[in-house]
Amino acid sequence: MSVTKPGLLSTALLLVLLLAGGLRLTMVVLQSDQLQEDRDAYIAIAVNLASGNGYSSGSAATVDGIEPTAFRPPLYPCLLAALYYVKAGSLGIGLMQVLLGVLTVWFTWKTGLRLRMPVGALVAAAIVATDPVLLQYTSYAMTEVLSAFLTSLLIYMLALNLTEETTLPDSPKKAFRIFATGLVWGLSILCRPTYLAFFGLWFLASLCSPVLKRILNTPSQGLVWRQRTYLSAGILIAVSPWLIRNLVVFHAPILTTTHGGYTLLLGNNPVFYQEVVQQPWGTVWSGKSLDAWQKSLEDEIENTIPPVKSEQERDRWMYQRAKANIAAEPSLFVQSCLLRLKRFWNFSPLNSSLVESKPLIGWGITGYYFLILTGTGAGFLLLIWKRESGWGPIIWLVISFTVVHLFYWTNMRMRAPLVPAIALLSVYGWSKSVEFLKLRKPIAAREQESHNTL
Repeated sequence: MSVTKPGLLSTALLLVLLLAGGLRLTMVVLQSDQLQEDRDAYIAIAVNLASGNGYSSGSAATVDGIEPTAFRPPLYPCLLAALYYVKAGSLGIGLMQVLLGVLTVWFTWKTGLRLRMPVGALVAAAIVATDPVLLQYTSYAMTEVLSAFLTSLLIYMLALNLTEETTLPDSPKKAFRIFATGLVWGLSILCRPTYLAFFGLWFLASLCSPVLKRILNTPSQGLVWRQRTYLSAGILIAVSPWLIRNLVVFHAPILTTTHGGYTLLLGNNPVFYQEVVQQPWGTVWSGKSLDAWQKSLEDEIENTIPPVKSEQERDRWMYQRAKANIAAEPSLFVQSCLLRLKRFWNFSPLNSSLVESKPLIGWGITGYYFLILTGTGAGFLLLIWKRESGWGPIIWLVISFTVVHLFYWTNMRMRAPLVPAIALLSVYGWSKSVEFLKLRKPIAAREQESHNTL
């Protein structure tokens, strides 16, 4: 049995990877036209990069021409630029998305093994392989697939390098691994700035950990300061090219993007409060109303004195306007935060043409996520209670993304980067629940036997 079981697990893993690749390839083939749509202007930036026009928006054929930008994070456009440079185009994007999806499944499995769940690791990998959000966005030139891959790689490296089992012996090899983890973390920040909040929370938690261990009179981990130094150095080196570029181009230390003000204002303005927040659950902001609001916003910016011209000025102006809206309507702001929390952890996408046209698919997605997220919630609470080694980064990852998206514009796809963590937590939650039920059965049987004897 000890010989055949590893063989069976290897075969099961191969089937899961083939399933992941097959499903994603099918989505790319069926929705190949989506790969040419540029919803978030990543393709436009990539084309300018590949053409030698730098990290810029617009084109020479437009009235505004080509302008340097920091509106979008740089990692994904740079990957696309490499594909466009070698003339791979949308076909290359599709194949890259499929490959990233399969690698996400692989690293989720590896993380599950590291967390001592040999069978559960396969189940978690299967969850990632079949996740509807990741499957849907495989055929979109957007960051969902890349961010999920980076999460799977990052949590694997964190579980490998920052657990209690690996903190005792110090060596150059271990230092390099932690430094490499920092590099991956930095690349994640360059894909989605929310990973910066993850690092901040994790760093604060690591600072507080020795204090808690002294209070509880338990042994502390060694070398934590060296770990933080190696990790921080890796992050700094990864993000420094983007930071230096922005200092040179914009004369400002822009670490993330100039997009934050818009996304904060998008979810905190009177029109959104009135047309969505104060309406029944499930109401979405209509495209016509959103377009009108965006137009009025541009008109207001144009008439501002002193004039708002650069991206940084627009970003600051929108942050200030969002803060003013929040201060003016604090109760509606709280309601909007609760709405964003529900949207972020929703079981079914809102305003989906596929779900609306095919209710059976909608019910299937709802049931799928109900099972997964129920297990995730149970696993999350159990791990906070039990404080098992190796799971800390996953817990802080989920908390950080949830907290950030309480304030900024949110929908269900914003949790795509969390899918590997969600899968692992769900497997843990369900497995511990099953163990508890199995333990309760003998106890109940013994109690019944004792009662019958009496």
